[in-house]
Amino acid sequence: MNMKLCFSLPARAILFACLLVTATPFGADGITEYVPPDLLSASNIPYPVNTQATGAVSLLLSLDNNAQIQNMQALRDLPPLTSAVQDAVQLWTFKPAVRKGNPVPSEIPLTVIFNVFNPAGSAAFQSLVLAPAQPTDADASQFTPPQITLASFAKYPAASTAQGTVVLDVTIGRGGQPKQIRVINDVPSLTSQAISAIKTWKFNAATFKSQPIASQIIITFVFQRNVS
Repeated sequence: MNMKLCFSLPARAILFACLLVTATPFGADGITEYVPPDLLSASNIPYPVNTQATGAVSLLLSLDNNAQIQNMQALRDLPPLTSAVQDAVQLWTFKPAVRKGNPVPSEIPLTVIFNVFNPAGSAAFQSLVLAPAQPTDADASQFTPPQITLASFAKYPAASTAQGTVVLDVTIGRGGQPKQIRVINDVPSLTSQAISAIKTWKFNAATFKSQPIASQIIITFVFQRNVS
């Protein structure tokens, strides 16, 4: 006798959630050993006035166990764009990392692309090889965040007058591929271009106790119109 398995939408959601949970490392006591921090909300990053500089700024954000920013380490510095990022990020909110059911200090990487104005659709590649991230407290997390190894500018839509900041929360799988891209701050007509760019990027997965795990990285594109 053939049997069909049929799930309602709520049941499917519960099953999917269970699959996600079981993909996270567990301790001997059955409690999830480590859940990385995540981004809850974000706002625009103003393009600094009197500059048309483009490129990437990468920060490693150190969070306390209440997910408050304690330090911002510049892994890729690009004055005067770095200070614009640091000022804006102070207003963002985060979810703390959790180890064995308790919030712990943690780190989460942020890369901001100040995008070139390229309505012709060309995308210039650049290497973003970053120094290895050092955990804030090795005894608390033993966690190394994911890293970008190759990135590109997004393609600016032809004939578009849109500008603004697209903020994406990207889940990097254990194999180093972007598995899920969640939109935190949306700019119609530009968000899809940012997502398309990220799908061509290369990453190294995060590790916990030297083993690759799925984790989050924040990737942001700041678009400006041609002002020349």
